[in-house]
Amino acid sequence: MWSPRVTLSSDQKKLQRETRIFGWLARAGFWLTVLCVSAVIVAAAAPIWKGGDARQALANVGVQAILAAPALFFAVALLRARQVFRRVGDGEMLTPENSRGLAAVGMWVLAGAVWALADAGLTPPQSDQIAVQLGQIGVAARDMALAALGLALIMIGRMLAAAASLKAENDGFL
Repeated sequence: MWSPRVTLSSDQKKLQRETRIFGWLARAGFWLTVLCVSAVIVAAAAPIWKGGDARQALANVGVQAILAAPALFFAVALLRARQVFRRVGDGEMLTPENSRGLAAVGMWVLAGAVWALADAGLTPPQSDQIAVQLGQIGVAARDMALAALGLALIMIGRMLAAAASLKAENDGFL
């Protein structure tokens, strides 16, 4: 089947190149996260294989799974963002799929940040030292920033949906 040769502008070529780079980084980030979380869970379960206390090892596995959940949420957000930007790289800008996809990225980031904030509330301070407590405050501030970023992505996704709707309406008038 014959398809016309389309000449891309330099901006479109740059966007395609950037989306390919993002796709590679998102895939790498996803698999690295899955590998690290798996390693932490296996390490927590290791005493079982060495004849240790199975009940304590399973409790440690549960704790590690709860603490690792935000990383998995962020990894899923990367995959969803990869899907959105792959479509953008293909020239699909204002589409309902992209607006829903971007909002979903925001939901996964928000869920991970809220989970991380909840985790921080469950773990007691590690030390009475001021430097350690300030570090924990810094982590909480990071998680709050991620929560705000998640909400921003949700709102941007909704704005794209409104823009796509206006574009479709305007295209109908022409």
